[in-house]
Amino acid sequence: AMPTSDFLAGSCLCFLFLGVLLTIILVPLSLSYVEYYEYGLKRSQITGAVDTSKVYSSGRYFLGLGNGFLKYQADSHFEQLHYLSVFSAGGSNESIGLAFVIDVDFTFLLKRDEVGKLHEELASSYRTVIVSRAKDAIKNEAIFVTFDEYFRDRHSVESRFRDAVQNRWDDSPPLHCYLDQFHLGRIRIPETVAVRQLESRVQNERNDKEAFLQKAQVERELTAVEVNTIGLQRQKILRTAEAHANFTRAVAVSEARKVTAEAQIN
Repeated sequence: AMPTSDFLAGSCLCFLFLGVLLTIILVPLSLSYVEYYEYGLKRSQITGAVDTSKVYSSGRYFLGLGNGFLKYQADSHFEQLHYLSVFSAGGSNESIGLAFVIDVDFTFLLKRDEVGKLHEELASSYRTVIVSRAKDAIKNEAIFVTFDEYFRDRHSVESRFRDAVQNRWDDSPPLHCYLDQFHLGRIRIPETVAVRQLESRVQNERNDKEAFLQKAQVERELTAVEVNTIGLQRQKILRTAEAHANFTRAVAVSEARKVTAEAQIN
């Protein structure tokens, strides 16, 4: 009996030790962590299936063996668009067809409650799609902005670009993110464009000069016509006055002769 009891006691101790050992090993393996700068979606490490019904914020979670987190960035995503080619509006003859490049920096954040939808629709390509839509929005809005506005009213242009980007992201299908910081950076004019711009300004000055010369010629011709008209009026007045004077003189001479004749008769 004693050996049997010792055997059972030893077996229990072995099972207990094994249970404790397995607990020590398996419990940490069943825990998953999400950092403060991350969002997590539960994912099966065996099948790769992702549960998008619940979004996990920072913390420690008991997901069980074979499960982990598919993580998305929870803090700001920083993007730089350097040498983004845009086309200005034709607000004047000096800016028609003007193409140049600008620098834009912006940050955006994912909407926590919509990370599951984001994964279902875009998965890991979400950042590429977001940046692509931002570029399209800026280019589409730039065609309504004149070149001079970039320098005279820069804050207004920056605000218009910001609104255009957010509206483009909100268009169907939405991208489940929102714009945080937005900054319009350097505006670079290519050398070839600068040369064309200068040539355009010079040509505009030539056109203005030619228009002024033509206007001056017209004014001179109109002045000559007015001078000629005044001269004709002057001649008409003089001739009319001379005719009246001659008529008056003739009448006076006739009356004088009549008086003289009557006097001689008397």
